[in-house]
Amino acid sequence: MSSPTSTAESVPTTLLSRLQQVVEHAGSHPEAAVCDLLRILQAEHGWIDDERLQLVARLCGISPVRVEELCTFYPLVLREDPGRHVLRICDSIACHLAGAPGLLRMAVAQSGVPLGQSNGHYSVLPHVCLGLCERAPAAFVDGKNTVAPLSAEALRQLLQGWERES
Repeated sequence: MSSPTSTAESVPTTLLSRLQQVVEHAGSHPEAAVCDLLRILQAEHGWIDDERLQLVARLCGISPVRVEELCTFYPLVLREDPGRHVLRICDSIACHLAGAPGLLRMAVAQSGVPLGQSNGHYSVLPHVCLGLCERAPAAFVDGKNTVAPLSAEALRQLLQGWERES
């Protein structure tokens, strides 16, 4: 693992400045900026590697262990490279009852990617409640698009599209 200083040096100046502004905005409670910093860095890099975790800890003046605890608490923070695309299928009760387990099995079978892992191009992940219970089953695609209800055909088309890209 490299030092936080070398990480800061590898982050583009404009991004580092943006991160520092977020911390400054948090005022006397810089630890309050952790989630925002993680979100920004993940949007830029796709996931939070050890170097970026160290950078967040240094900027907020907290231990890397505390940042890691927050990363493991929030399911949207990815600590391993998920590949270019991330498919999160809700597995909360409403989605479960509406067929999410079958969709997760189908995604794993069609892609050949074990649940929670990556093939280098994409990942299929279960996700705790997306808040779309009335339109279950729901999915969150690439951290920006929701599909609800998610049908087997829509899932098949999505994965086929990703396969054509690879």
